[in-house]
Amino acid sequence: LILLIIKTPQMRGFFIFGNMRNFFVFIMSLTLLIGCSFKSDPIKSALKEDRFLRKILKDKENYEIQILFTEVSKNSFGQTEFSDFQFQLNDQKYFYPASTIKLPITVMTLSKINELRAVGSNISLKSKINISLVNNKKEIIVKDSITSFQNLIADVFLVSDNSASNVLIDFIGYNYFNSTMNDAGYENTYLNHKFNPDPFVDSSWIITNIDNDTISSSENKITVSASSDISNLKKGNKRFINGEIINEPLDFISKNRSSLTDMHNIIKNLIYPEVTLSKFNLNVEDYDFLRYWMSRFTFEDLGAKYIGNEKFFNSYNKFFIHGTDTILNNTDIRVYNKIGQAYGTSTDSAFIKNYKEDVEFFLTATIYTNENKVINDNIYEYKETAIPFLSKLSKAIYKDLLD
Repeated sequence: LILLIIKTPQMRGFFIFGNMRNFFVFIMSLTLLIGCSFKSDPIKSALKEDRFLRKILKDKENYEIQILFTEVSKNSFGQTEFSDFQFQLNDQKYFYPASTIKLPITVMTLSKINELRAVGSNISLKSKINISLVNNKKEIIVKDSITSFQNLIADVFLVSDNSASNVLIDFIGYNYFNSTMNDAGYENTYLNHKFNPDPFVDSSWIITNIDNDTISSSENKITVSASSDISNLKKGNKRFINGEIINEPLDFISKNRSSLTDMHNIIKNLIYPEVTLSKFNLNVEDYDFLRYWMSRFTFEDLGAKYIGNEKFFNSYNKFFIHGTDTILNNTDIRVYNKIGQAYGTSTDSAFIKNYKEDVEFFLTATIYTNENKVINDNIYEYKETAIPFLSKLSKAIYKDLLD
């Protein structure tokens, strides 16, 4: 007989074994149990990595930080498994999604193209489309400009182009976006307005296919207001408008909205639709198309046209890993993402993978930086605080996984 006495924070008691084999099996199981219970939270570990992150952590409430992290691994059968972790996650606390909502706009664009093709419309991602601009007086400003959905979506991912995004909004329509996203399970994500700055933001794009059939939306927009259980809808103590400061916050009740959980799950669905049982109306080619453009650096492929533009650099569209670096230090790491930044809020939502090292994970995080508490004055601590935070956080998590 073997007598074993155990006193640990996880287990207390004594056990009697009749033979050495049963004793060995028990010890192995116990080792796995205790090992799992001691596994540290990778987000909290990352936030303690360096002095900068620790400083942000001390003021995490004022920075309105929310983080979702998913480690991707394979089980003994070769099946993909997710391990999810969160930090200060609160889907009922509002943050402005800014350009991150352009990702589901591109998804809905592909979805509507598939619906139109199913009823015989002559349209594809690469086929030519004509776009004409009509102002609110029904006057034609731009007539028959030729482009393609591929070019528009590429610009959305390469440089987060507002004008391209607004053309896509007029194609799909607000009601289509909101109802289809809701039906797909993303109840916290809705679209109420276009993106600024854009000189044509108050005008409408009329889109026709190569057969001259109008394919843009003609619906009457139904505005979605935030429900009464959503907090943090008013931002700042003051706001800047028409050259002067007004002593009142900016109300976001009718602004675009998403949640960190929705953003994170959208990325998961686009990378692993077979695991997440994605409800998007996309085919295999659509998923490949989106992954390709999500993972491009700014100057890649069609982005070569931006080389020489002082506004852009090669990692302009990547907060995670690359941050404010204007020169790429590690091109082995691919970041499939969509960033957003406006009104003091900076957000990135991404799938990050190093194919050489076989390291992969999902990360979505947001931070609010507005020290003077004035909204719309364009004085936000983006370069000093927000982007370095997102970059250092992702690098710390990556380093822990690599080790």
